[in-house]
Amino acid sequence: MYDRILIVDDHPDNLEILEDVLGDDYEISTAASGEEALELAETFRPALILLDIMMPGIDGYETCRRLRATPSLRHTKIMMISAKAMVTERLQGYEAGADDYMTKPFDLEELREKVQVYLRLRSLEELDALKSDVLSLLSHETATPLNGLLGPIQILRDDPEMELAERIQLLDLVYDSAMRLHMLYNKVCKLSAMRAGQWRFMKESVTLEEIIQAALSTVAPQANKHQIEVKCVDTAHCTVEVDTFRMQEAIVALLDNAIQVSPAAGCITVHTWQEANRIRISVHDQGPGSNSR
Repeated sequence: MYDRILIVDDHPDNLEILEDVLGDDYEISTAASGEEALELAETFRPALILLDIMMPGIDGYETCRRLRATPSLRHTKIMMISAKAMVTERLQGYEAGADDYMTKPFDLEELREKVQVYLRLRSLEELDALKSDVLSLLSHETATPLNGLLGPIQILRDDPEMELAERIQLLDLVYDSAMRLHMLYNKVCKLSAMRAGQWRFMKESVTLEEIIQAALSTVAPQANKHQIEVKCVDTAHCTVEVDTFRMQEAIVALLDNAIQVSPAAGCITVHTWQEANRIRISVHDQGPGSNSR
């Protein structure tokens, strides 16, 4: 799988040269303005952005600042490319959030080497982030199912004469806890694959209401078991282009977490609303110390 590079320059000749130099080794996308780069970056998700400074509309400095303010692009490396060679201009680029600054004309072989260095650095940073995410996930979600395994097992060992009905009840607890650990294992595997860029998203047009209702149906058996009401109190009536399975899976994960912390006979509500070109989905539960999830 090729690393993705976004090249931003308002001169077609420059775009063509850089695409020719890097196109055999990387997946390339191009933008002719800062505005186009900002829109494209969120969907293309490049590992590295080669960013010209002098462009119509917003310049490279402002584009860089806005890119750095986008959470989904926090690990993306940004290399500014400009004919401006003054130290003050370089410092302005670094202050805007650039990782490096190359002046035109530049050596193409040096550019190739710098691209490789920054892509390796990004991979290492993503690996560190993955380790932190996995450790956080494990510390947060293993305690309850482990207790659900160890507690009933210890009771079964201590009382070999226990009635069959009681044994079955404890074994049910063991089974439920083992299933939760199995689900946690799957979460870790998915997180690793996602961080490694190994997920392929199959986008399709679907109404948001369909996704929400499918997620509610999935968690209904678990919620009913604990007499917990799960409902959608309002839904943004719109069509979205998403990977339906992945999106539903993410909402189910939020609802599943909410069910775990909710008291018996509690209530979980799902809210959705539209903000400009974004859709917000919020899950609220009545668990202790967790007013919304």
